This record gives sequence, structure tokens and C-alpha cells, in this order.
Amino acid sequence: MGVLVKDFMWGGSVSSMQTEGAWNIGGKGLTVYDLQEKTKSGSDWKVAIDFYHRYKEDIALFAKMGFNAYRFSLSWARILPDGEGEINEEGLDFYDQVINELLKYNIEPVVCLYHFDMPAALMKKYGGWTGRKTVDAFKKYSEIVIRRFGTRVKYYIPFNEQNAAPLISAMNLPEDTPELDKKRIIAVNMHHMFLASASISHILRKYAPHAKVGGMVNFTPFYPASCRPEDVFAAQKANRGYNYQTLDVLAKGEYPADLLHEWKTTGITPSFESGDMEYIRLGKMDFLAHSYYMSAPVKAGDENAGISIIMKLIMNPIKNKYLEQTEWGWTIDPVGIRLTVKEIYDRYQLPVFTIECGIGVNEELNEKQTVEDDYRIEYFKNHLNQLKLAVSEDGVDLMGFLTWGPIDILSSQGEMKKRYGFIYVNRTDTDLLDLARYKKKSFEWFRNVIASNGEEL
Repeated sequence: MGVLVKDFMWGGSVSSMQTEGAWNIGGKGLTVYDLQEKTKSGSDWKVAIDFYHRYKEDIALFAKMGFNAYRFSLSWARILPDGEGEINEEGLDFYDQVINELLKYNIEPVVCLYHFDMPAALMKKYGGWTGRKTVDAFKKYSEIVIRRFGTRVKYYIPFNEQNAAPLISAMNLPEDTPELDKKRIIAVNMHHMFLASASISHILRKYAPHAKVGGMVNFTPFYPASCRPEDVFAAQKANRGYNYQTLDVLAKGEYPADLLHEWKTTGITPSFESGDMEYIRLGKMDFLAHSYYMSAPVKAGDENAGISIIMKLIMNPIKNKYLEQTEWGWTIDPVGIRLTVKEIYDRYQLPVFTIECGIGVNEELNEKQTVEDDYRIEYFKNHLNQLKLAVSEDGVDLMGFLTWGPIDILSSQGEMKKRYGFIYVNRTDTDLLDLARYKKKSFEWFRNVIASNGEEL
């Protein structure tokens, strides 16, 4: 008998704006991403990898790799062009077809309801998540899709990386916004997002009691930069602020004391309406999902950046002399993923689902029309070995392992050159070329991993 459970979920994760394209067809409304000017690499989100027109081809490739799960996000504005009001039947029909195509190959659809792509109309009307009415709009949107998908979908993720989402939603604020006002807006966004994520539990109980809901965070373990007590304390504080405060609410249905204290002493406590806390308490998660990309050392003083510490790290990663880095400066730390799932399971005793993990590399096709990505194979081999130890030695209840970007997609910063996939997509940052798909060396390797349920790495 192998280490991993026999119904372990293997597959990949993507978002709508990084894959779909078709930004202005099929009745889709505009999102905040559609309104962005070209990214620093010169690309935009209008075509991405054209999954909208090529989903059958891509899903067939995933099936060839042996996927039994695929996590994708819905574009809210494709279903409700204004974020509320009139339903775009053509948009709902598209996701119906994607789900049916996945099920045709026995691939479990894992549906993420919000992945940073706020409908532009809601941003204009209510200020996005800062407006309480956006919570009501989210509930209606979620109810529409949950009722429509019925028993075909068994797993929902309310928010992608819910600890990072409030910060990202406040990134569009004017540069001259005072720091305290920014913090106040982030706190309000957090509260509204917790209400929205709790709503999925309530909606599922009513319309899809067979389905499970999983709260998701971007888990980044923070290590003390030294064993100086001040650095140890700084790392503990950074872990609390970024990783655990959000997980506490998702798993326990109540705000942790340190977060409430932080809000109170800073004077930024959001306004709670009657019944809010009971609603959150009764909207706890069934499992906890996470992304994992890197760990980071922290020294005294760094932790005061609060939730924004992660954004600083992504832009200016801190070097850990014991670990290698990617060409984007992200630390490669396989042991960190074992620590991640162990920490989540030890603290909350809920099943853990690793739904994003991967390495971005600048790659080109060789003369054999493939990519010899041995470094990617090595990366996943080391991370999966650590996850197997988490299950066999630490007793973690691990549901599955989904890689980020199983096919090359635009990165979160809109870069095509930062490639994560087992499948190469023939386009560059500025030239769409023919968008043809090619298997990399890691494609066959991952197929064997899945076929052996992780026994052959």
C-alpha cells in the first residue's frame, strides 16, 4: 500500500484571467484586469492562452497526463457582466461545457469563485470589496453557479489566497492614500471577504449538501533570520499576521484575539452588523487549501509591514543562504511545503489540500519541439517527497496535490516568459504566434507519478 490515499487528487490549478482570453466576447463584462494597461512585459489579458476556444484540446491533454482533478476560477463578469443583475446565459453555458468536458475524462472540477478579478462595474459602483453591497452581489453570484452546477461539482474554493486577497484588492488605491486609510480599507475588505467565504457554506447546505468548501491561503513559512530572540519573535509575528490569522477565521469561524487587538489599537476595526459573527461562525470550512511557492527569512523590524510583508518579498526576495532561488528570486524550499501542511493540519485538524505549487522558468522550445525541463522534474520530485513524509511521518490528512499552471499561462504579473507548465504554449509576451501546445519532458514524468499515485517519482 502506498503512502498517499487511493483517491488522492492529482492535477493542476489556473485562474480565468490568466488562461481564458475572450475578454470581450460571449457577453462577458469587464473586470479590473481588462482595464489594466499593458503589463511591464508588454502583454495584456485579452487573449491569454485562449482556453475559451481551446478548452477541449487542453482538457484532453490533462486527461492524457492522468489528471483526476482540475481547479479553475470562474470569471464573475462572464456570468454577471455587471457583477449583479442580469445573468449572461452564454457565460454560464461556457462553464457548463468546461465542467462536462472535465467529467467526461473523470476529472473532478474544483471551482474557485473569486481569483482577484473583480467585475469592473462593482469596483466603480461600490469600491469593490470595500462596499458591503459587493458581499450581497457575491452571494447572489455564488448561488447562481452552485445551483446551476448541481451535483456535478463537489469542491468549491470561495477565494484564491484569502490572506493576500484583501491586500491585492487595495493595491489600486491612489498612491497618496494615507497609510492608516489603507490599513482601514484592508481591514474592511478582510471582514467582507470573510462574510463572503462563509456564505458558501450556507449556500451549499441549502442547495448542494453533497459539496465541500475549502478556505484557501497562500502559505509562506517565515523563518527567523537568526536565533536572536528578536528575530524569532519577528518570524512568529509574521507567521501570525500573514498565515494564521486568516486560517483561524476560516477553520474556527471566529476572529483571533491578536487580530482584534491590532484593529482596536490602530483604530481600524471594521463595522460589524448584527449577526455577522454568527454568520461567520456557522460558515466554517470543511477543508483547508493552500498555495506554496517559497519560504522567507525575517529579521526584527520586517514583521511590522503586517500583511504587506509578502508583497515586499515577492518584489524584493530576501536571500536564504541555505537555499537556492529561481531566476525570479523565489526561494526553492521543499522542506517548507512539509512544514506548511503539517502546521495547517496540526493547528486545525481539517483535511489539507495543496492546490498550487510550481516553479516559473524562462523557457523556449528546442529543435525537437519540446523543453528538457529536468529542473522542473527535480523541483516537484523534492516537494512531493516532503509531502509524502508529511503523510507517513507527521500523520497529515492530505487530499491532493495540484500544480500551479499545468500548462504555460500568463504569470500573475502578466509575463508569458515565466513558464510553469508541463505543456508549452507557443506565444511570447508581445506576440501571440500560433498558441500551439507542445509537451515538455515533465509531461511524461508527471503522468508516471500520477499513474503510480506518487510511488514513482
